[in-house]
Amino acid sequence: MSNPQPISLDDLVIELQRLCQEKLSGTLFISGGNHRMAQISLLDGNIMALSCLSKRGAEALRLIRQINPSWFQFIKGSSITTDPDLPPTTNILNSLASALPASPSASSGLTKHATLEIFPQQTRTVLKETLAEFMGPVAPMICNKILQQAQNLDSAIDLLAQEIPDRQQALKFKNKIKQKLFE
Repeated sequence: MSNPQPISLDDLVIELQRLCQEKLSGTLFISGGNHRMAQISLLDGNIMALSCLSKRGAEALRLIRQINPSWFQFIKGSSITTDPDLPPTTNILNSLASALPASPSASSGLTKHATLEIFPQQTRTVLKETLAEFMGPVAPMICNKILQQAQNLDSAIDLLAQEIPDRQQALKFKNKIKQKLFE
């Protein structure tokens, strides 16, 4: 996928989560402000390599979190480059998602992230990590979307549980969240 219009880090994270969920192989090329370029290599939906400026692996992740993306393109194909010091794909996606601003960005023009502020960071982390146990690497994206809609914690938990297709698993999710947050 290539995008002709400017994007936000949020858009980039959502696209990367989709690529991982679809278990695609290839390289996501990212262009940002000040001529910053980054690459994220995938193999069967797993992030195998990161590069940004002259850094690779975990060092590049820190720089990618700070990039202000303006363009990206995913080119399918097998990735042969690997960075042995990378954390698991889920941790990388969570790290990128946690780099998203909790306040409105200049590019959104609206209060897109403002509702996230009603939930403390620790609560959001528990929600994302627990949802990831049931839904995998798409959990941070889903959680961010739901937290923008939810009016309070109870409604957020209910809405997140509704995203889990299996009702038994949804009930387990709700119980686990309540145990972690309220006990």
